[in-house]
Formats: sequence, C-alpha cells, structure tokens
Amino acid sequence: MQSTSLFKKEGFRNAGIRREQLKNYLDEGSLIRESRGIYSFADSINDEFVLLQSRCKKGVFSYGTVLYFHGLSDRFPQMVSMTVPKNYNVFYLKEELFHVEFHRIKPSLWSIGMMEMLSPQGGKIMVYDRERCICDMIRSRKQTDPQIFSQAVKGYFASKKRDNIRLMEYAKKFRIEEKVQEYMEIL
Repeated sequence: MQSTSLFKKEGFRNAGIRREQLKNYLDEGSLIRESRGIYSFADSINDEFVLLQSRCKKGVFSYGTVLYFHGLSDRFPQMVSMTVPKNYNVFYLKEELFHVEFHRIKPSLWSIGMMEMLSPQGGKIMVYDRERCICDMIRSRKQTDPQIFSQAVKGYFASKKRDNIRLMEYAKKFRIEEKVQEYMEIL
C-alpha cells in the first residue's frame, strides 16, 4: 500500500492475521474498514487522495485537481478529477464516490504524462505532469471554467518549469498540435 496508515486485506493475510482476528480488531474499534478490502487504524489520520487511489487502482488525478497540486490554479476544485482508461469499470465507484468526477480516455493515451507526487497530506499518489494537464485543458476547453483555463495556461507558459518539447510531443499524440502552437505563440 502507498501509505502506512492504510492496509489491504491481503496485507493482513500475508502477515499471518486470520479473518477472525481481523473481525475482532474491527469489533473492538482498533481498525476501521475504509472500503472493501481497505482498512486503517482508528487513531490514524488518513490521506483522502491515497484512499481514493487505492479504491480506483487505475485512477490518475487530473484536470483541476492536479492543476491545483502543480500550482497552476489557486482554486481547489469542488469535484476531485480522476482519469481512467475507457475499458476500466468505475460504475460501482460512481455511486459511492459522488465527489469524484471520472474522465475516460483511450487506454493508449491514459499513461501519457503520468508521474508520482506527494499529496497535500504527504502520501504518494499518481498524477499527470504539467504538460499533460495543459493538453487536457486545451482538449476540453469548452467544458472548463474560463477563469481556471486562463490562469492555468498563462501560468504554465509564464513558468520556468515548462517543457515546450514535451508539451508538443503530447500535443502530437492527442492531435492538438495546432491549438497548442497557437497558445505558445500568443503567450
């Protein structure tokens, strides 16, 4: 597991803890069942982002959520955004995780720009890099808040951390080279 305060059922099994013992820990309140197969200690403070990612194994934090993490937006979004491959089933999660917005993408494009980052609470999570975020924003401009879009794109192109070569590589894969080139010329 990614965080020391969250444990999978299989981790208990591998440690030699039987199902009956696990049930006893749950009954006495020393363990809490966070979701199916995921547990935490009652006195621990859990990282919500690590928990979300442990529930949606192929979910990568994206769009407004990651813009905020990368400092390209000063607004934390109302909905947490995660991107999954189109062939990954999130139907059961949509009902439980009403505060998560799932974006679906071709499996061949899903892993582009994926990187590991520390969440605001310090847990390791998978997110998209800055260049992938900008490509996603440009691809979905009509569905994006204009203020967030403007702040993210202007912030990216004004940043010393930008990587124009990587941005154009991603733009080519997403077939938005012309749009990205326009923003590069304007900003």
